[in-house]
Amino acid sequence: MGMEIRGKHPVVVIVGRVNTGKSSLFNALVGKPLALVDRTPGVTRGGLRKTLRHEGYVFELLDTGGLYPPEEDEVFEKVKGHIAQAVQESDLVIFLVDLKAGLHPRDTEIAQWLRELGKDVLLVANKADIKNPDPYEFFALGFGEPLPVSAAHREGLLELKDRIVEHLAARGYAPVEEDEEEQRIRVALLGKPNTGKSSLLNRLAGREITVVSDVPGTTRDAVDVEVEDFVFVDTAGILRRYPDEVSYWASLRSEGSLRYAEVAAVLLDLSQGITRVDRNILRMVVEEGRGLVVVLSKSDLIPAKKRTEVFQGIREALPFVDFAPFLFVSAKTGENVEYLKKILRTVHREWKRRIPHGELVSAMDAVLDEYHPPTRVFRYVQVKRKPPTILLVVENPWPESYLRFVERRLRDRLGLVGTPIRFVQRRKAELVKKGGRR
Repeated sequence: MGMEIRGKHPVVVIVGRVNTGKSSLFNALVGKPLALVDRTPGVTRGGLRKTLRHEGYVFELLDTGGLYPPEEDEVFEKVKGHIAQAVQESDLVIFLVDLKAGLHPRDTEIAQWLRELGKDVLLVANKADIKNPDPYEFFALGFGEPLPVSAAHREGLLELKDRIVEHLAARGYAPVEEDEEEQRIRVALLGKPNTGKSSLLNRLAGREITVVSDVPGTTRDAVDVEVEDFVFVDTAGILRRYPDEVSYWASLRSEGSLRYAEVAAVLLDLSQGITRVDRNILRMVVEEGRGLVVVLSKSDLIPAKKRTEVFQGIREALPFVDFAPFLFVSAKTGENVEYLKKILRTVHREWKRRIPHGELVSAMDAVLDEYHPPTRVFRYVQVKRKPPTILLVVENPWPESYLRFVERRLRDRLGLVGTPIRFVQRRKAELVKKGGRR
């Protein structure tokens, strides 16, 4: 299957040596910290992308791993292949050099490579906040005068965006009318390291997006990838212990990415069994109130005759997420990958569902008639979506065990597959004291 970088908008890719500040520049242009920034060479492994708009022009900005990291980097050859592909399929290359470090022999090699490819290149010199910067030595690269910027201090960014759209206009692109684009479903791919998240993302996208390697911790950052009506966020694996500071921050970024997501697909590695880390990840998804699909990853390793037994065992081990769909998926064979997309759409629809009031009242009445509540209830109404949240006006609060019973029975009648249901309880006496009914 051929690999493809291009989407429906022109692509602008940032390239350069390690530690020239590519991820810092990406974050500064995007306006929020999506890319992981660290002094450790080679932290950026996959291609992070974001759609930007400036002066009516819309383009995809793509971050890449640094060229020529330390020789001991085991996955550099794969990273280099991704960078080469991104450059070849881009409309404009931002070639980032480091004013503080000065002209480096590797910069000359990269410049020669870009010339051989015949790419449109915008030379940008980062770290212009240093004392007495000297950009003129970079004229030797053959791309004219470099545009000085400081990603760390957000200086020169507006001019850089202006220069980007000038290049795009020269290539025949025109401003795009700002319209109501269909909202994409944001899905976070979560799980321990090496559960197959990057492989699954590549299979979902139909192309190789992230670097897949046997080296643990290859994915160090969150990678946004637009596929059909989805934005998939591949994340670094969440750990209990962190071997280094970069892994710690990558893990926090994984958890943070969940807050920007609407649905989480949590991958469980069937070859490892269910661990405490798996349970903690699933609890985090529920606590954040996100839609949930449990992906039983690497299903090609499970013989068909054992599937039923394995499936039942996992569901019994995770009773607190019994509302979620569980799905055998194999990135290697493609098993259920397309069906996973269908399930994600269903869960997202249920997660943002507004239940007609009459339907909610009818369902709640039937549930409470089946097993009378411990205290009197005066009113129930849905007060929020994403996830569905129901206000209960009661004489005294109901215990958690009874609320769980009500939730299960409501699902039997209303569906709400894959989404938590939240209950907010208010004592009627307190509402009356505050001055009336809600």
